Amino acid sequence: GTLLEFENVPWDAIYPSSVHSLHNWLMRRKKTVPPYDAFLDRFVELLERRRARIHAEMREYQITPLVRELVAGFKITLKGGELSAAVDAYYASIRRQVTVFPEAKGTLARLKELGYTLGLLSNTPFRVKDHRQELEHFGLWPYFDAAIFTSTITHRKPHPEPFTMIAERLGAPLARSLYIGDRQLEDVQGPQGVGMTACLIRRPGKKYQEGLTESCEIWSLEELILRL
Repeated sequence: GTLLEFENVPWDAIYPSSVHSLHNWLMRRKKTVPPYDAFLDRFVELLERRRARIHAEMREYQITPLVRELVAGFKITLKGGELSAAVDAYYASIRRQVTVFPEAKGTLARLKELGYTLGLLSNTPFRVKDHRQELEHFGLWPYFDAAIFTSTITHRKPHPEPFTMIAERLGAPLARSLYIGDRQLEDVQGPQGVGMTACLIRRPGKKYQEGLTESCEIWSLEELILRL
């Protein structure tokens, strides 16, 4: 992550926990649910179908339709606000393990003091409200002039669409925009493809493809201030 770390637990370990939370929530609501293993297997099948679209077309998916399809396949009816509450139950396990990088808030504050316009662009299938709550909880949300979560648009990084959209919302020319992220394909090659300058932040424990020469590399957000 760049500001928040979502992978303190590997995603393939988070998903079963999230599905288990959803399964338990449905049982507490007196819904007729299948055994957990069958429920998880069906979730994985639906998820892999969506992942295939990501790899083939860079198209984002949304968690709410996935949960709707999952429960409908077992003839479980959700009424009123139950679907949103079911997604809340699913997301709870993810939220519990999210942390903020200690230098994140101070760096954003300093950038605003220096007069920079700041945008946030995140690949995610989750709802805007989930991420906004996290950013507000850690005190980061007020620093952004615009934010795009790819669950609200068609494509995800490294497709050009998210980068051009965030630049348009910020009123920032692509050639004068700097993009910072911790993934080489999504956060370096993607923005460079639309004419942005990109800077890779190397996080300890993350795997990076060696042999690629990045035009800008930092090991902490604090280093960014020194490079501007």
